[in-house]
Amino acid sequence: MLDKLEAIGRTAAHAAALIFDRTATVDPWLLALGTLLYLAAQTVRPRGWHTILRAAFPEATDLRPRHVIRAYLAGAGVNAIVPARGGDVVKLALVRRRIEGARYGTLAATFIPETLFETAFGAGLVAWAFAEGFIPVPTTSGELPALDASLVLRHPVLSVLALAVLGVVGRQLVRALHGALSQGTAILRSPRRFVCGVASWQALARLIRLGSFAAFMAAFGLPVTPATVVLVMAAQGGGRILPLAPASAGLRLAMLSYGFVEVTGHPVDIAAITAFTFGVGAVVALSGLVVAAVILAQEFGTLSPRRAIAAARASTADTARPALGARWGVHDVDPQPVAGVRRRGRAGRAGADRRARRGPLRRARPAAVVQHEPGP
Repeated sequence: MLDKLEAIGRTAAHAAALIFDRTATVDPWLLALGTLLYLAAQTVRPRGWHTILRAAFPEATDLRPRHVIRAYLAGAGVNAIVPARGGDVVKLALVRRRIEGARYGTLAATFIPETLFETAFGAGLVAWAFAEGFIPVPTTSGELPALDASLVLRHPVLSVLALAVLGVVGRQLVRALHGALSQGTAILRSPRRFVCGVASWQALARLIRLGSFAAFMAAFGLPVTPATVVLVMAAQGGGRILPLAPASAGLRLAMLSYGFVEVTGHPVDIAAITAFTFGVGAVVALSGLVVAAVILAQEFGTLSPRRAIAAARASTADTARPALGARWGVHDVDPQPVAGVRRRGRAGRAGADRRARRGPLRRARPAAVVQHEPGP
């Protein structure tokens, strides 16, 4: 047992040394160029989300593309360190500050049309990689979990019941969220606006990202051709399209190892591919996190997470107050009421003024003397 552990340790140390050696030869200028192009692509893509938000909230005339871009960059940076797409909550919170009366359910529904093009494009890349033989296909039944059609055939009753339960739950969920989904996906009722205002920006972002991958590949000494760059983009999104997590990193390495051999005609050092995969991931995550920290500090005026959360809650309360006033017919709410006194709107202040004017008369009535003229 100890011999096996020592062998594993020596192999891991040798692999780490190879990766470190490959990383030490990285061109810093090309690495910086790839990072800038990546951030540029991240800046272009949110323009499509801005179009979706304006279609869902046509009254939000104060919402500018820069507001959506800042929210998107902040959320993308937070996603690098927070699991389960926690950065998406940051995106919604920052956008909600700019749209009066917006609800999180409706804002979250705008992610559906925002991801349509990206999902379709990524699925097309994965299909291309499958067709070209760049994705290793298991040849034995033990290489993947036995969750296939045979499971359904062996348990038909349970499969039907599970499908019925999923159908009922899905139907109830759609009914409960019908209003939010209808408003959040309003852009889909205008196909031309979706193509021109959403898909066009996302296609441009994809093109810029191709340039980013080419710069990163050149920085790590990998062969740069149109086919290899597209292969890297397909591998980068393959883990998201194919539900094979947590093996997405291994799938990415396998795709590149298979693909580079087929495209270039000669093998590529696996250490270089590994250093490229993890090195680019680290650089992208770090740069996105720095940008997110700067944006959040500007939005909330602090670098402290606790103070940022408190400021976000306060801004949420300030955003909700005008919506409540409009709902109950109260306007011009004083944001700083006097201690112990509950301020009201114009109608409340008008009533208070009338009571104040009647007060002196009421106090003077007991002291008043009514004189009558003497009778004849």
